[in-house]
Amino acid sequence: MRTKRKKPPQKLPLRLRLLIGGLLLIPLAIGIYIILALPIWQISDVIVSGTRLLSAEEVRDLSGVPLRENLFLTSFTRVRANLNKITAIKSFAIYRIPPGTVHLRLEERTPAAVVILRGKSAIVDADGYILNRNEGLTYNVANMSDLPVVSGVTSTDVSADGRIDPPLARLIANIIVDLTKLLGSPRVQLETGGFERVTFMLDDLLKVKLGRDEDIPRKMDVFKALLRGIEGKWNSVEYVDVRYPDNPVIKFK
Repeated sequence: MRTKRKKPPQKLPLRLRLLIGGLLLIPLAIGIYIILALPIWQISDVIVSGTRLLSAEEVRDLSGVPLRENLFLTSFTRVRANLNKITAIKSFAIYRIPPGTVHLRLEERTPAAVVILRGKSAIVDADGYILNRNEGLTYNVANMSDLPVVSGVTSTDVSADGRIDPPLARLIANIIVDLTKLLGSPRVQLETGGFERVTFMLDDLLKVKLGRDEDIPRKMDVFKALLRGIEGKWNSVEYVDVRYPDNPVIKFK
């Protein structure tokens, strides 16, 4: 006598299973929303870390983090936009710390030179960003007098987002970095001359003519070679001319 096989239980159609799953998730989502919307999650404190030259308090105020808003349900789009406007900030991250704290972690840009712009001192980094341009934000550089000074930059060389024209910024950075490696931290005054008459002065004594912003690395190499011959004699040199690197000149007083 044959035994009848039991029929396997029929599975519900996929659509019906998805519908039931969705219906079960609705009360769960409502419950999570109710918990997250409790007053305990209101933003009550803002912590700013990573500031060295900027004021943490001023950055906090300018960030516009909405106090008393919900920590989890609030969008920080406007906060990110506000922080992106501060050119002294290279990068940042925003953290939500329950029950009501927002942590702004910053990385500041590093000052590289002082650019004389419209009669005022603009502190720039190696990428050409002006670091002290934001109103309502204090920028403190203790050793500002030790930074190289750059003149000859005009308003047309600066973009709307507070950055010096990249080719000019590269020229400034390359010369300054080269001189710093060569001489440590000399007092450098760089005159760009609109890319046509680039010159620099070392320690208010030694004037060096580079000419056009072409073949700068080669010109700097020639200058380094000449520098060994006038070591300790800067007072007696009127200028060093490497505008034509194949025919450099040392003009004595």
